[in-house]
Amino acid sequence: MRAITSILILTFFSLSSQGQLDSASQSEKEWSPSYKIEAEFEANYGSTDLNNEFIDKLLFGGQITPELKDKVLKRTNNRNRFGVELNYEVKFTELTDTLFPSLPAYRYYISFGSYTNLSASYTKDLYKLAFYGNKQFENETAQIGKSNFTSYRFEKITFGLINQNESASFGISLIVGDQYSGFNFKQADLFTFTDGTDLSLEYDGKIRLSDPERRGFMAFSGAGIGIDFETLVYKKMFRLKVTNLGVAFWKRNTSFSHTQETKEFDGVEISNVFSTSQEEFLENANTLLPEMTDQGFVTLLPTIIELHKKTNPELQSQPIYGIRYKFFSNYLPQLYGGIQHQLSSKFVVRGDVTWGGYSGLRLVVGAFYHTKSIQAGIQSTNLSGMFFQNGNGNGFSAFGTFLF
Repeated sequence: MRAITSILILTFFSLSSQGQLDSASQSEKEWSPSYKIEAEFEANYGSTDLNNEFIDKLLFGGQITPELKDKVLKRTNNRNRFGVELNYEVKFTELTDTLFPSLPAYRYYISFGSYTNLSASYTKDLYKLAFYGNKQFENETAQIGKSNFTSYRFEKITFGLINQNESASFGISLIVGDQYSGFNFKQADLFTFTDGTDLSLEYDGKIRLSDPERRGFMAFSGAGIGIDFETLVYKKMFRLKVTNLGVAFWKRNTSFSHTQETKEFDGVEISNVFSTSQEEFLENANTLLPEMTDQGFVTLLPTIIELHKKTNPELQSQPIYGIRYKFFSNYLPQLYGGIQHQLSSKFVVRGDVTWGGYSGLRLVVGAFYHTKSIQAGIQSTNLSGMFFQNGNGNGFSAFGTFLF
């Protein structure tokens, strides 16, 4: 994947979002398009402690050697994060029909989007327990609580209104939930006795799982409603954008647990390992897990909030900066700052330094191309991570806007 992404990045550069495309050409005003189609795509992964070599093998397969585990362990802190994002959206806007006579300045749009996210927040003891086992914690307690794992995938169909000058928009979405898995461990203290055979677990946590049989595109394991809106704020100097503000209801064959308990595990008795069934092994392993019920549950959508400085199309060079945050996704506030430069009437390049999200400090570079009917571009969201094995992530985003 790194090789493919590298080719794309070396071929094109881009801006990260439509909010940063205010420098698009405003010439040839005599031409009035009737429709607009926009497409956006984003794929990236990152971590605060796992390096690219470790992440690649974790995601795409391969041997995680003891040397690699030890190398990552030196970078692991008391609080660590890892995440994967894969999002895309296509939007159609009618530019001539108001649809609502009482709102003559607004046009309607219809869009379809898909959002996938896997994220984790975990302790150093949990990393050591997962990749080294519990032998090292003999007569000690592994503190694996205050860890959170979330995996979700959903689609949305949106109907909305947008101002003619694109200064404000509002949309309401039908949410189609494909899959949700959530593990929130407020406390999970695992004590290993001296001989290594007995375990004691002090547990306080919540587990929520959607229907395991209904996976895939538009699976309808859950349903909900969401809101998107965008506007200019503070003397119209900044663009505020909120995506996926809403809830999802999961009720089909769900699993739920919210318990606080102490468990003792003193091993299992197996008379003949060759005649022991898979079900018996799973039953023994489940003795450490809390009891699950088929209760439905409600989740808040992973709301994305972005605030970007509005750029001036008349300036050849100008600063760019902003912030992005994703709720309920083990996400750090993402801050960036850099420079945008107009190379010609059709090309703009930019570069910035970014910190936060799922990884640490990184370099983002890009550019875009625009004419009166086309805007397009692609960017690297972690250029430093792409070319260095000790980098902490990888990814790119792309967009296209077509007027006709």
